[in-house]
Amino acid sequence: MYYQKSVVYRKILVVITVLIMVAYVSVCLVPFVNTSENWFIAVPGIIFPLLFFLLLILMVVWAFLKQRWVWGCMIALICGIQQIMAVFSFHFPHDFSTAKEPNTLRVMQWNVMGWDQDEDQGNVEDGGDTYRPVMMSSVKGQDADVLCFDEFFEPKDTTFSKSNIASITAMGYPYHFFSPTKNYRNDSTSGVIIFSKYPRINSGEFDLDRNKRGDHLIFMDIKVKGTVFRIFATHLIAINFAQWDDGQEDRSVKDYGWIVSKLIKGYEYRYYQAEFVQQKIAESPYPAVLCGDFNDIPNSSTYFKMKGNLQDPFLEKGYWTGRTTRQSFLFISPRIDYIFADKKLKVLQFQTLHIPYSDHFPVLADLQY
Repeated sequence: MYYQKSVVYRKILVVITVLIMVAYVSVCLVPFVNTSENWFIAVPGIIFPLLFFLLLILMVVWAFLKQRWVWGCMIALICGIQQIMAVFSFHFPHDFSTAKEPNTLRVMQWNVMGWDQDEDQGNVEDGGDTYRPVMMSSVKGQDADVLCFDEFFEPKDTTFSKSNIASITAMGYPYHFFSPTKNYRNDSTSGVIIFSKYPRINSGEFDLDRNKRGDHLIFMDIKVKGTVFRIFATHLIAINFAQWDDGQEDRSVKDYGWIVSKLIKGYEYRYYQAEFVQQKIAESPYPAVLCGDFNDIPNSSTYFKMKGNLQDPFLEKGYWTGRTTRQSFLFISPRIDYIFADKKLKVLQFQTLHIPYSDHFPVLADLQY
């Protein structure tokens, strides 16, 4: 009887191992396939860190049982080395020095969630409901040279609401380029913006609008002590379960088929958006820095396409998984906000600021030229 139970348990363990290995290895194929068409390959990437640790545990279990499955687990783990190196930064936590090294460009990226100034809160200032004052203070305290913001809110009528552009300009950022999102409400605009302490010599925008709701890819060329850099900023399309372009905003989240359709659309749109961004970066005549909320994880084709030949400062100087959203679950800690830099720039520092005023955390990088 004991032997029979042992055989059954072992067969169950084999099935679990095979399922996890298949899911894990499918994620390893993401950089090499069109995930807009083969979305099912990309989906397991959402829980890749969890798959990694489960596979690691299974390898230990099979080693303890002295079974050949240990080699299967080991080979699968090795196949995922590219994904592992994109997800985890193997450094210890360290302090971020506020002092800048010579010839350093400090870049800040933050999805500011409209500065917490939605239509229900209006412009309630100090002592009110909005986080705007403390968010502005947090930005000023970082002493960045370049600021890239997503979901940047700017009122059209500043009679009753303060101009956020004017507030940041007063901090010492006289140059900016703003690209509002299409189809926003009439009394305000929201979109992607770049601020700079250094002179703007050129700027432009490219349409990423595949579903009439998306933001643009924008760039601003800045001249830093005789050297010109092209700063890109963008906000790729999110998976929005509450609202989409199909007019079915009242659909229940319990409608799982509907949720899957949103996931598929998200993979499709971001795949082509990422291809377009990659092309524009390749065309840049100057060393490029790319900032943005990509709404996708480091296991995605979005990440690998956007990164291209650039370097990821988080992997150079960050630690653990570097989540940039306030929500996390078990080993699923999404990093969806990025700063990528030309390899001609040396990454001196990187930091994720755990500031609780937006649904995203800002990221900060010191790049030496």
